[in-house]
Amino acid sequence: MQKIKWIYLIFIIICYSNTNCQNLSTNTITVDLSVKSKKKQSVAGFLHFNELEQLQNNISILKPKYWRFGAKLKEHTPKRKIQVDLLLKKNIVPIIVLSDIYDEEHWYKEKGGWIRPSDNGKPFTQLVSSLYKELGNKVVFDVWNEPNSKEVWGGTREEFFKTFKVAHDALRNSVDGKNAKITGPSISAYDKEYLLAFLDYCNKNNIQLDILNWHDLGNQQDAIRLKENIKEARELLKKYPKLGVKQIYIPEIVGLDEQFNPLTAFAYLNSLEESNAFGGCKACWDNPANKGENSCWNNSMDGILNADGKPRASWWLYKYYAESLEKRLVSKTDSKEFISNSYINKDNNFCLLMGNLSDKNYGTFKVFLKNIDDAKQFQNKSFKLYEITNKESAALEKPYLISQGKILLKNKSISLVLKNLKAKNLYYLVISKN
Repeated sequence: MQKIKWIYLIFIIICYSNTNCQNLSTNTITVDLSVKSKKKQSVAGFLHFNELEQLQNNISILKPKYWRFGAKLKEHTPKRKIQVDLLLKKNIVPIIVLSDIYDEEHWYKEKGGWIRPSDNGKPFTQLVSSLYKELGNKVVFDVWNEPNSKEVWGGTREEFFKTFKVAHDALRNSVDGKNAKITGPSISAYDKEYLLAFLDYCNKNNIQLDILNWHDLGNQQDAIRLKENIKEARELLKKYPKLGVKQIYIPEIVGLDEQFNPLTAFAYLNSLEESNAFGGCKACWDNPANKGENSCWNNSMDGILNADGKPRASWWLYKYYAESLEKRLVSKTDSKEFISNSYINKDNNFCLLMGNLSDKNYGTFKVFLKNIDDAKQFQNKSFKLYEITNKESAALEKPYLISQGKILLKNKSISLVLKNLKAKNLYYLVISKN
């Protein structure tokens, strides 16, 4: 017995001192195929564009549900209506940022200070009323972008709240304006105290708020925390039933340093789904590796395409996410650090997106499919495992095939053991005849 204890102790010491051994772990994703697959509502969205006509093929593949815009459509021209109609034809909810349309034309300096809608509401009222007459209830109206930031709002918080009411009243006083969809406050990050003050103001001033929102421009851990923030915000809303808030929406997701990372985008989409949120639009940024490139204004769908229109790693994430919407399965993992999305694609193949959010490399990883009643679905099929590698701003022609093999159906189940899944990485598994 003493000898066995010494052997065990020596093993622990060796393992602890060995970095590879220390970082290897095992985990399991379980998919129950007896649970009927169901259609999911997309939570994916994008921010800004130049010309939607040039993006029609990508839009058809990626099937975004939301698009938030404004800055490139300031002019009151037929172009704006054409672009909105293109979104509507693709079943995309247009979200127009009123401050983007308003600022250059009406927000001007006079006598050394900003003239804000809270000081003189007439120009803003006229603009908002005109936009509603043009677009009506086809769009969601986001009143002001990041009013807690001095770069885009030089006034006080109270002055912004008054400006929000100017926009609200202009919309509600329009013909059929009671059905207008209004969202705010669009602050740059989750701030409980700010949201409480905003909701309290709305409650005291008879503002009907359809969708509460804030931005979340962070990393993978921030994406995980988003679930707790949404949960807390829903508790706040219980104090204000008169406002009529129906949804929570995140107008901008994914931070600057993570803008090209497909796993971070996946983590945000996963949190939005689990929180039953309205959706989230991927943020756009300057590209630190390429001076002069800004993904807001180069028609790159917020950087998931490069300047030549070729896909980056995040494009593949959004592609597989879109494929998953038609026939989603329920997949579960025994670790909070692993996220997954399983589905049957249009070719009746089993597919699984899985992301390792931890700092651990998984030496072996198990995917377990159980309760398979239709054996033909998996007969004579093989698996292929791909890595969706984060190549930053470089294009990714296609995910890398890193493992493949035959599958064995036994007792109405399939057990696949995958090896060497890296920390902070995204993978795509498919079981097919090819």
